[in-house]
Amino acid sequence: MDQSQKQALEALQPFIHLANSSTTHSARFVANIITNATSAPNTFVFAELLETQAVQSLARPDTPEEYRSYLKLLEIFAWGSWEEYHATPNLPALSEAQALKLRLLSLLALSTTHNPLTYPIVMKSLSLKDHVELESLVTKAIYSSLITARLSPTTTPPTINVISVAPLRDVRPQAVGGMISILTEWHERCQKAVEGIETEINTIKADAAKRRAMEKDRAYRFEKSEGGWHGDDDKEGEGGTASKESRSRMSFSKEGSLGGTAANAARRLFGGGSSSKGNKREFHATGGYSGNGQDSMEVDPSTLPRSMKVKLEAQNMHEKKERKKEKKRKGKEKERKKKKKKKRILKRESEQEGKIRATTRFWRHGKGERRK
Repeated sequence: MDQSQKQALEALQPFIHLANSSTTHSARFVANIITNATSAPNTFVFAELLETQAVQSLARPDTPEEYRSYLKLLEIFAWGSWEEYHATPNLPALSEAQALKLRLLSLLALSTTHNPLTYPIVMKSLSLKDHVELESLVTKAIYSSLITARLSPTTTPPTINVISVAPLRDVRPQAVGGMISILTEWHERCQKAVEGIETEINTIKADAAKRRAMEKDRAYRFEKSEGGWHGDDDKEGEGGTASKESRSRMSFSKEGSLGGTAANAARRLFGGGSSSKGNKREFHATGGYSGNGQDSMEVDPSTLPRSMKVKLEAQNMHEKKERKKEKKRKGKEKERKKKKKKKRILKRESEQEGKIRATTRFWRHGKGERRK
């Protein structure tokens, strides 16, 4: 509960106690309780007093007409306004304290329904004569902690900049249904938003699980193909003469389709194709090596197993990384040598300057002794 609500309820408690102290109160006594409660300086909520049996007894048919209107007056103080009081006939006259209280409560309602809250709107709604009365009323509301606001009399039109409003107006019974429908609609919107977020979360989780499964399957197939390369060769070897005859020759030379890096990897895999002079050999599909003066091995690319292609690509990427590392290392080494050479040159120049200074001092010193 808000602190201002708590203070207003505490201020109303004595009047509630008087209304509940006896069940045989006269209508005049109850009317006096209502008058005193609406005139008290710190009472701003009246629903609890309005619900007491003594106050509700004013609505009975046997209640004198002059006191029956006090029930309507208390309802106006609870959730009505200054304009509603003047629009309702046969209500009791207001004292100065009651008029100030009703204007303050009506100002609370205006602060929540008008933005911006201008001077003309307030003066018309509260029957104020000039800006002085309006500013005095707003100042009273600010010091009573009813609103937090700032007056701007120099703007066009003059405005009351309301920052916050204390929750001190009771809810009209007829407004409960509208409040329930608004809250129900808000709850449905929140529910749809939560469902949409949950659907999005589930979709993201499903996509992530699918990606993990695909990566796991890809890694498994790569490991299987890398480990089963020789097994594929054996199976092909068991295929007989037809399998052997289906193999033609594919060059792995530096100018070949797979490039120098793939050729080197193929040579390592097949165990042939040395790059040194006088030791160049050729691997044939029928088996064995023969020298032909070329640095190549030839195999039909269409019959090359997929595992071989995957392995060649992996080795190619690895060698590219190694070349980049080597290039970076050589660059650092070159830079280090440049710095070392520059340091040597500076040292040599410094030594030469020292020798020149020493020689100059020697000759100057020698001439001085000869003159003496």
